[in-house]
Amino acid sequence: MNVVFRRAIRLTTPGTITRHFSQRRRIQPTSQQRIESVIDKKPRSYPTNHQIPYEVVQVQESDGTLNPSVNLPHLLATVDKSTHLVRLISHIPPIVRVLTHVEDKMNKLERKADMKTRKNKGQVTTKEVRLTWITSDADYEHKMTMARKELEKGDVRIDFLFCSPSGVRVPSRLEVNDQLQKVADSFADVSNEWKERVVFRGTARLHLQSTVRASKVMPSRGELEELARKSLERSEKSRRQSKKDPGTYPA
Repeated sequence: MNVVFRRAIRLTTPGTITRHFSQRRRIQPTSQQRIESVIDKKPRSYPTNHQIPYEVVQVQESDGTLNPSVNLPHLLATVDKSTHLVRLISHIPPIVRVLTHVEDKMNKLERKADMKTRKNKGQVTTKEVRLTWITSDADYEHKMTMARKELEKGDVRIDFLFCSPSGVRVPSRLEVNDQLQKVADSFADVSNEWKERVVFRGTARLHLQSTVRASKVMPSRGELEELARKSLERSEKSRRQSKKDPGTYPA
């Protein structure tokens, strides 16, 4: 069976055939579309300087005071870009803050720390402490001290694993139980057993979980400032290195 495919054509003049191809126009986005595109993109939700899609804005002071509306290009012309920037902090109405680069970086680090705190809230980590039935007193005390520090922090579970080295007498079931109970009693003020003990052929496992509710502490403003300055110094160093040698990329 022969199948014939025909293309849509248009006759313009006798003997002349022209094919039509769709041509796309480049439509410049409207001001409203530019604003919506900025709002939709989370990383650029609150842009800086010339990336701010508003002609008129209000400047907010550090104490929250709002100044009268000002033309954005005029505001940008008065700002020293080497030390300061204009950051959009609200779309409706358009509000900006004039910040130093350090202050802006501090705000970013603070938001990141807050997000990390919220994300890790309630998460419990599990750690393991390995011991033998003949662990020396100094090593035993050191490991018990480290385990207590972790349990006192909260939001942690610690598995104590006891095993017998080769060539060493395997302790009796009574001796194993006594040792496990000794460990459990020593941490009774900051933990409890959340899982049944396991004893098998000279090895034993004790499962403790902290009863301390860990407090999520945000870094202080002083710590944030130090982190911000170091981060900006690294960025500036990388920028200079890239400018000095365009053929290499900083690690």
